[in-house]
Amino acid sequence: MATLPECSRSVKLANGSLMPLLGLGTYSSDNADNCYNACVTALKSGYRLLDCAWAYGNEREVGRAVEDCMSDGTVTRKGCFVINKLWHTMHHPDDVYAACDRSLKAMGLQYFDLYLIHAPFALAKPDDINAEYKLDEKGNKVPADVPITDTWKAMEKLVDLGLCKAIGVSNFNIDQMERIRAIAKHPIANNQVEVNLYQSQVELVDWCTQQNISVTGFSPLYAPGRGWKKEGDPVPLFDNGKVIDIGVKYGKSPAQVMLRFQLQRGVAVIPKSYAPSRIKHNIDVFDFELSDNDMKSLYDFNINHHSVAGADDFVGMESHPEFPW
Repeated sequence: MATLPECSRSVKLANGSLMPLLGLGTYSSDNADNCYNACVTALKSGYRLLDCAWAYGNEREVGRAVEDCMSDGTVTRKGCFVINKLWHTMHHPDDVYAACDRSLKAMGLQYFDLYLIHAPFALAKPDDINAEYKLDEKGNKVPADVPITDTWKAMEKLVDLGLCKAIGVSNFNIDQMERIRAIAKHPIANNQVEVNLYQSQVELVDWCTQQNISVTGFSPLYAPGRGWKKEGDPVPLFDNGKVIDIGVKYGKSPAQVMLRFQLQRGVAVIPKSYAPSRIKHNIDVFDFELSDNDMKSLYDFNINHHSVAGADDFVGMESHPEFPW
């Protein structure tokens, strides 16, 4: 099978820059060395996008991997696309610059290629700057009344200052993005949301495509190692007979089939792994193309299941006026 051309490996953002369609997710690092080693392995295996966030607690390790791979000539800064995210407690316009600057310094970078609002709901800023949440006397997260449009205007200033090449959102719904679009000076470049066979996000992806907003899918393999599994979740897909059979036709694994499915939809993917063999395996998806019939079969798995709703970020947020689902 012929290798697909380079143009099929990236998507043009609204600011004109190219974002790789496949990158390494760094969520939930189990230790610093594993995160650093995974990022180095990824970059040396051909990955050119690293997705991270302040909340993941591994900015220094990701930044060190980028620095070391630049030093040995594996990548250039221009050739390495780095994504970071603004945490929920830093939505107030007075806090946005400080949050971005802190992350840049932790990573040893001058700018982010893409900086996202991690989720649409604002939470109160904790007294301890290193704490994830401010909790009330009952242990519940304390919400904050910060309009997402105010946060966006502060994000735009980061672009004006050169701290970010592009800005976007994560876990936002269409209504929330419409409100931003109505006041935006800089366009929404990307919406990073959960996308996998059980959650194809068809309406959202179609709408974003029409508005020139790229989509990145986290948990594209239905996050088999996710810490927020709960009773009643759909079964994992790696052992699904239909997915296996499709893979056999192309000499590919179920994971490669699932990743290729999203890429052919124009959805960028950021599978997370710290195993060198799987990291190398996951990028081997550009030398085949799924048929229309196989794409339809894979679309049929969709049940609009938000597995990320069980993640700690979202637990207890259901009553927040900006809860996205």
